[in-house]
Amino acid sequence: MKSKKVLLNSVLLLIIFLFTNSFAQQEKLQKIDDFINNAMKDWEMPGFSVAIVKNDSVIFAKGYGVRNINKSDPVDENTLFVIASCSKAFTTASLAILVDQGRIKWDDPVTKYLPDFQMYDPWVTKEITIRDLTSHKSGLETFSGDFLWLNSTYDRKEVIKRARYLKPTSSFRSKYGYQNIMFITAAEVIKAVTDTSWADYVRAHILNNLDMKHTDTSYKIFNNDNNAAKGHYKKDNVMKVFTDTQIDNAHGALGINSSAIEMAQWIRLQLGKGKYNGKRIFSERQSAEMWSNQTPIGTMNYGLGWFIRYWNGKRMLNHGGGMPGMISDVTLIPEENFGFVILSNYETGMVGAVRNYISDLFTNTEPKDWEKLMLDGFARRKEAQEKEFKRREEIQVKDTKPSLPLEKYCGIYEDKMYGKAEVSLKDGKLFLQFNPTPTFRGELKHYQYDMFYIDWEDEFLTRGWVKFDMNFNGDITKMSFEVPNSPDFIFTELLFEKLPEKK
Repeated sequence: MKSKKVLLNSVLLLIIFLFTNSFAQQEKLQKIDDFINNAMKDWEMPGFSVAIVKNDSVIFAKGYGVRNINKSDPVDENTLFVIASCSKAFTTASLAILVDQGRIKWDDPVTKYLPDFQMYDPWVTKEITIRDLTSHKSGLETFSGDFLWLNSTYDRKEVIKRARYLKPTSSFRSKYGYQNIMFITAAEVIKAVTDTSWADYVRAHILNNLDMKHTDTSYKIFNNDNNAAKGHYKKDNVMKVFTDTQIDNAHGALGINSSAIEMAQWIRLQLGKGKYNGKRIFSERQSAEMWSNQTPIGTMNYGLGWFIRYWNGKRMLNHGGGMPGMISDVTLIPEENFGFVILSNYETGMVGAVRNYISDLFTNTEPKDWEKLMLDGFARRKEAQEKEFKRREEIQVKDTKPSLPLEKYCGIYEDKMYGKAEVSLKDGKLFLQFNPTPTFRGELKHYQYDMFYIDWEDEFLTRGWVKFDMNFNGDITKMSFEVPNSPDFIFTELLFEKLPEKK
C-alpha cells in the first residue's frame, strides 16, 4: 500500500511539473506574440514569420503582416522568404555528409577538386582548404568581391574565376573576413565531387529527408510561388517593393528560399546533431566539427557555417541572412534543446530585437528593452548616414566646373576584377553603366572639379561619388568610387582604367 502511495505521489508531482512547465512555456509564447505585434507597428514591418522548436517539437509557428505591401495576402507559417546566408549551414552540412562518406576531408586543398581555382597569392592558392573556404579566413575583406554576383549577369564559374584578382587585406588565416565567394567555391567543390549541382545535392540529401517540400533553391521558382514574400525598402518615406533581378549565381553562399515551418525541421536536425525523426543525415562527429570554433571574431567565433557565442551563459549558434528587402535569422541554444527561425521582408533591426527577446526568455533571463535598444541604434545609423551626406554638401567647393568637355569623360573603363563600365553622353548629360550589372547605372551629376555624384537606379544602393583622374596630357585615365554606407559592397576596391578608343 505504501509503495502505491509513493507511486501516486510521484505521478501527481510529475503532472504538476508538466502542467507548470507547460503553463510557463505558453506564457513565454504569448509574450513573444505580443512583442512581435508591437514591433510590427514600431518598425513598419510589412511581413514577418517565426517558428520555435523546443525538445524536438515545433511549439510556435506564425506569420504576421502581408507578403506584399501592395496586396492584402497575409504571411503565414508556410510563406516563403529568401533565407540568404542562412543557406551557408546547408552547404557545410552537405560537405559534412561527404566527409562522413570518406569522399572529402575538411583539410583537403581546394585545388584537389577545382584545379583551375586561383587566389591572388599563388601560395594561398596552393594551401587554401575546404575548411578555410567555410570559416572566413581567406585573407579577403568582409564582402570583398560581392559586386561579382549580386544583381550581376555573371554565372558561378565566372564569379569564382574573377575572384583571383581580389587583393587580400590580411595574411592568410590570420583574420576573420566574411566571404560569400568562398562559399560559392565550396558549392562548386560539392559539384566536382558528386557530379551533382549544389541545388540538386541539397534537395536530395537534406530537403527531401526533412520533408521540406515547399522550400526551393531557385529565384525563378521563388518569384513565381503563390505564397512567397516580396522584399521592401523605403524611399522618400514611402514603402516600395524591390524589383526582382537576382539570378542563381551564388549557390553555396545563399540560394535557399524557405518558410518558418519548414526551417523548423532544419532546426530539429541541427539540435538532433545530424539526426531527424530517427534518421541519421550526418554524424554527431561532423555536427561537433561544424559547431567548433574555427575563426575568432572579438568575443565570438565562427565555426563552419555558424557564428558561435554565449548568451546568458548558454552556448548559442546563430546565422543571419540578408538580401535586398529580406532579413532572416536562425538561432540554436543546444543546452536548452531549443532553437528558432525569424524571417522578414524589410531590412530593419526588428529581427535582432525579436531574436534577442526570444533568447532571453528561453534562457530564463528578464529581457532587456530590445525594442528601444535596436530602434535607437537604427536611428543613430540613419543619422550618421544623413550627417555624412550633409558633410559632403558642406565641404563641396562651389562654382567649379569639369576640367574637360563632358564628351572627354566618355568611354569604356575596365576594372580587372569586376569587368567593364561605360560612361556615355545622352542629351548633354553623363551616364554611367556597370556592364555586368544592368541595375548599376545612373546619371553623373557634377559635384566639384572632376568629381561627380550618382543616385543609382538600383534600389539597393546609396548615393555615390565618382572621381576621374587624368594624365599630364590632359586625358582621362581612371575612374574611382566612394559610396558611403554602401550595403555589402566595397566600392573603394574598384579602380576602373579607361580603355583606348578603337580606331
